[in-house]
Amino acid sequence: MIHQIRLPIWEQYSKKVQARIQTLRYAGYLNEVDGVDSGMRFVRGFVENPGDGIWLCLYWWVDELDGVIADAKFQALGPTALIAVVDATCELLLRKNFSQASRLSAELVERHLRDRKDKAALPDICLTHLNTVMEAIDRAVQQCAGISCEIDYQTPIASTHTQEDELRTEIEGWEQLSDENKLEIIDKVIANEILPYIELDAGGVTVLGLRENHIVRISYQGSCTSCPSATGSTLAAIQRILQSQVHHTLIVLPE
Repeated sequence: MIHQIRLPIWEQYSKKVQARIQTLRYAGYLNEVDGVDSGMRFVRGFVENPGDGIWLCLYWWVDELDGVIADAKFQALGPTALIAVVDATCELLLRKNFSQASRLSAELVERHLRDRKDKAALPDICLTHLNTVMEAIDRAVQQCAGISCEIDYQTPIASTHTQEDELRTEIEGWEQLSDENKLEIIDKVIANEILPYIELDAGGVTVLGLRENHIVRISYQGSCTSCPSATGSTLAAIQRILQSQVHHTLIVLPE
């Protein structure tokens, strides 16, 4: 009989998860009164599960003029993984608007906590904590009714892994691959590393084809079609990620 050796939970956490548990950045609370004079709406997303020993409360100040989350804090009781997840979530939500917050996914938060893009940040037993945090976000967003969001407010595309990973993940033998295989790789990188951020802005991006082995043609959908950053910072970020993870010669051009 083969006995499976299980590592302690702490050793199964990514280094980013461990660092957040040891040094929380967004723990605390916001006072409703303090935000009134500055034109902020106090928002509270509360989830409680006594059977699992979980108590979680998100606090936001949301700007009444544009719906942007100006500050985010949390208080929580429960497993250490939950605390790390909600701390990372507050970081991702800060200076997003509440509409973008409603589209934040558990998968994006988990990737934000990875040390390497190909290694999970948390053991499977802890993944339910991501859903708990998403539930708290949903309850907070419901309290933002009546606030308008800026239509062209854009989320920057961030790297969810280390600079060291970016420098060493270029595809070996890229030139020898068929166009079909190259497009499959490009599609996968865009789906995993780029699309989740664009979807926060109700946008989309599709790969149309590859020309001359290095020109990637893309098409934007949704809000991206009318956004100035689609030909500026967003386009530059897409090209940077493809160059670092696929091949340094790639150039991205929008349709």
